[in-house]
Amino acid sequence: MLAYTVVSNDDYIDDDKMKSIIDGEIFQKLNIANFVENDFFHWVKSDENFRALKKVFRTIAQELSLFDFLDVQEDILKGVYQELIDLDTRHSLGEYYTPDWLCERVVREFDFTETDKILDPSCGSGSFLRAVISRLKLLNPNVKIEDLNEQIYGIDIHPLSVQIAKTTLLLAFGKSIRNAKKPIHLNIILANTLLAPQGVSDMFGSQFSMEIDTDKFPLTLDIFNDISLFDKALDLSEELAEQTKNKEPESLQTFGNILRNQRKDLQISDFVIEDFHTIYRSLKRVKESGRDSIWHFIIQNLYKPYFLAEKFDYVIGNPPWFTYSSIKNEGYQDILNKLAGEFEVRPERKANMPHLEIAAIFLAYCSSYFLKNSGEIAFVLPRAFFSADHHDNTRSGRAKGFRLTKLWDMDKVTPLFRIPSCVLFAEKSAGSLLADASMFDGRLFSGKLSAHNANWQQAEPKLIETETKFYYVRQGNSTAFSQKQQTAETQPNPYKNSFKQGATIVPRAFYFVELNQDLPPDFDEDRIVNIRTMLLTDAKEPWKNIELRGRIECKFLYRTALSKSILPFALHQPDLVVLPATIETIAESKRIKLHTSDELRQAGFLDASRWFNEAEKLWEERRTEKNQNINAKNYLNWQNKLTDQNLNKPYLVLYNSSAKDANSTIVKRSEIDLEFVVESVTYVYATDNLDEAYYLSTIFNSAVPNELMKDFQARGLFGARHVHKKILDVYFPRFSADDERHLRLARLSESCHDKAKEFLQKVEPMNLGRLRLEVKKYLKDEMTAIDAIVGDMLGLLE
Repeated sequence: MLAYTVVSNDDYIDDDKMKSIIDGEIFQKLNIANFVENDFFHWVKSDENFRALKKVFRTIAQELSLFDFLDVQEDILKGVYQELIDLDTRHSLGEYYTPDWLCERVVREFDFTETDKILDPSCGSGSFLRAVISRLKLLNPNVKIEDLNEQIYGIDIHPLSVQIAKTTLLLAFGKSIRNAKKPIHLNIILANTLLAPQGVSDMFGSQFSMEIDTDKFPLTLDIFNDISLFDKALDLSEELAEQTKNKEPESLQTFGNILRNQRKDLQISDFVIEDFHTIYRSLKRVKESGRDSIWHFIIQNLYKPYFLAEKFDYVIGNPPWFTYSSIKNEGYQDILNKLAGEFEVRPERKANMPHLEIAAIFLAYCSSYFLKNSGEIAFVLPRAFFSADHHDNTRSGRAKGFRLTKLWDMDKVTPLFRIPSCVLFAEKSAGSLLADASMFDGRLFSGKLSAHNANWQQAEPKLIETETKFYYVRQGNSTAFSQKQQTAETQPNPYKNSFKQGATIVPRAFYFVELNQDLPPDFDEDRIVNIRTMLLTDAKEPWKNIELRGRIECKFLYRTALSKSILPFALHQPDLVVLPATIETIAESKRIKLHTSDELRQAGFLDASRWFNEAEKLWEERRTEKNQNINAKNYLNWQNKLTDQNLNKPYLVLYNSSAKDANSTIVKRSEIDLEFVVESVTYVYATDNLDEAYYLSTIFNSAVPNELMKDFQARGLFGARHVHKKILDVYFPRFSADDERHLRLARLSESCHDKAKEFLQKVEPMNLGRLRLEVKKYLKDEMTAIDAIVGDMLGLLE
């Protein structure tokens, strides 16, 4: 890779010199090692490889000569970045590259001075850094290139990203780099931003553990007191390790004499000399074992973030977008969990921790660690930070290190990212600042762009920016950033804990079936029918392409409802499932009991035993690593959500867990041809009171609570999604037969259920979204009356 070190004007490599270098004529004269960093790609400078690659270099140089790189107005390497770093790798690193126009728009918010230092802690291809350089040049046209370079810093964990970012910076500096009076070393560091070394105090002072190859050894934090000494000592360690390879090592005294002689301006302690001598001996060992290639480079980069503490006026960027649960390395999970606790971004509910975006840790950590006391930070983030439960600490001000100052909602801009996004602005803050009743300046961005990676000049005419205010609001147990101030009732919903999510009946290929024969006159439990796996177009690995066929005793057939069956006021074509379960009655109370295939065979149910034995074998063969200790029976009954279902109440109120709006219906057990079990895509409340069931279904289907929960829902590219218990964070009273409004809603609901059933008997097949709309359209008069009563009941009408 061509180097990021650019020498002074006298040694600037023009086209002729480059061709000479490629031809090898002045290779020794110019010492190309000065132009190539000893990084992951250092092998290109070796004599053997350079000669072998001359033709390749010549071809590349000829292609590059066709382009003028002196006045680049966009991040032209972004495409290279995407081509060279495959999609899976970028996703595993949480990298979603930011279009040029957004980088440019964000940096326009800041009036950088010629002394400000700016860091992008996850710089990727360098798009934000390029935009910062352009902004600095505009605001400070007389800034010297050497000074400009010292203002710009980037960190990234991917070595190829680092190289691309360095090249992006060179292109952004343009022809002014020819005027450099001294060598320019680009400040792009290969490191994990969140892993700056932290010492542990013991009887010998503050120490930390450094790892080189397979060696680990304790070192004093004093080696980080001076960055120039750190670099010089590492260079010396590398040089001596090479010179003494397979020879006797230099003594501690000799090493100290050399280092002190090279840095006569510093008082270097014996402890520091001893630590760097330890590093030297470790580098020597890996060279002698044939395992050395880049350890000097790794150490020099890995610990550089330590020297950057509290050095920056601004931190700007797009941190990684991945969740805590997506990290497979337990050691790294432990580190992040510790950081999340230290900076108080860890969700209060333990169940929310797997969903925490690591970007939340980046925001708190980078504000606290890298910013000066007056510093500011701006991050492009998933829009989940506006409403997701697991990001409440970031919204509320409970998280440490920063205080939010400004919010941008990018939800209405297309194309942008594959998930909705936002931009959060903040300033450094030492402690927690609770945001209850807080108001923030904000902007709404909307517009349809002609291309994803447009620059600001192309994007600006197509974008609409609307100034607004955002408020930190509560609704039940949920919080969000909303343009509406809190007006609705905030007391707990009395039904919040009564609705339960159904059982996770997966893998569905084992259990969701269809008849492989004509419909029998009934499903008497002694009847045997032919079934086969239902066609599942959305099945995922490792459960794709599974097809089971066989006979089954009707005793093991049940009905359930997936999302497609939950319509407003209607249960539409509920699914048939086969379960290794029987119904037991104890003291007049029915309960579900699960069985293994062996237990079914021993009980005489040979057909059921054969079916579930095949399912169990497939489970054993294909289950994922994290499920190695769970059998198929226990997985089906995860958290007892199947066996704990209430089979004794005659009425079930169901609503869907995932969609833009809640859709609700009532299941009357007496009207279902088989026992009905509730699947995880629905929430259920069982009751003896039919009027209560009717009352609840009208509220869930009403536009009023669905609108009230919008700010608190997760959002996808097509708008709000995931209802779950957000609808139950909206307060509405418990049903009372003495309340006239409640009874009126019950009667309207009864009418709606009858009319919806009538409508479905004559409607043509259509997709789920349209079908739900058509049902509500058919019930337009009733829905208008329902919305009026619900709005009045919730105190939203004048």
